[in-house]
Amino acid sequence: MINIAGHLRRHGRIWRAVAVQALKRDAQFRAQAWTTALVALAEIATGLIPVLLIIRSSPQLNGWTGGQIIAVTGTFQLAMGLINAFVAPNLTRIDAYVRTGELDTVLIRPASAQWLTTFRWVQPASLTGALAGTALIIVGLWGTPISPVGVLAAAVVFGCGLATIAAVWANLAYLAFWFEAASFIHNVVLSALTAGRYPVAFFPSAIRVVLIFVVPIGAAATLPVQFLSHGVDPVLLAGVVGAAAVIMVLTRLHWRVALARYSSASS
Repeated sequence: MINIAGHLRRHGRIWRAVAVQALKRDAQFRAQAWTTALVALAEIATGLIPVLLIIRSSPQLNGWTGGQIIAVTGTFQLAMGLINAFVAPNLTRIDAYVRTGELDTVLIRPASAQWLTTFRWVQPASLTGALAGTALIIVGLWGTPISPVGVLAAAVVFGCGLATIAAVWANLAYLAFWFEAASFIHNVVLSALTAGRYPVAFFPSAIRVVLIFVVPIGAAATLPVQFLSHGVDPVLLAGVVGAAAVIMVLTRLHWRVALARYSSASS
C-alpha cells in the first residue's frame, strides 16, 4: 500500500510539473493560446446553429425539450474541451514517438511509459471550450429540479464516458506499433465524436449502443443530462461503469503487447 501511495504521489508531482510547464508555454506564446481559445469558441457557436434550428422547428423532440438539447450540446463541449486539453495532445503524438524513436526517451524515465504517453502534454487554452460548455449546461437546465443522486450519477457517467473515449482512442493509437501510417486514425476519431452533439435518442437503436458503449461520446454528453432531467437509470449506469472498467484492463494489456513489438532507435 505504501508503494502504491508513493507511486501515485510521484506521478502526481510529474503531472503538476507538466501542467505548470503548459501554463508557462501558453503565457510565452500568447497569440497561439488566444487563437486556440477563439477557435474553441467558434466551434461552439457553429455547433449551436443546427441545435437552435432544431429547437425552433420543434420545442420538444423525442421527449427532449429545447433546454435539455442545449444542455447536451454544453456537455458535449465540456467533454471535447477536456479531451482537447488533456487527451488529444498526447495520443496524436504516439505514432511520431514510434516512427522517430522518441519513445526511447519516454521508456527510460522513472514513471509509467503508458502514463507519460497519455498525460505528458496539456493544452490549457482548450479549456475555454469546457468553460463555455459548462455555461450552456447551466442555461439549458435552468429551472430543472435536480436531485443529489442525479448529480452524482451524472458525474460518474461523465467521468466513465471520458475515460472510455480516451481508452478507445489509445487502443487505436497503439496501432502505430503495427502500421507506419496510423495518423489518419485521429481524424476518424474526432469525426466520430461529433455525433455526441445531439441526444442519442435522435439516433436509431444500433447507433445508440455504439455511441454509449463503443465510441461513448453519448455516455459523456447525453447520459449526464438524461440522468439530471429524466431520472437515473441504474442498469444503464452500471453498464457504462462496467464497460469503462473492461476497456481500461484491455488497454493496459494492449499497451504491453504493442510495446513488445517496439524496436527502439538504438537497437
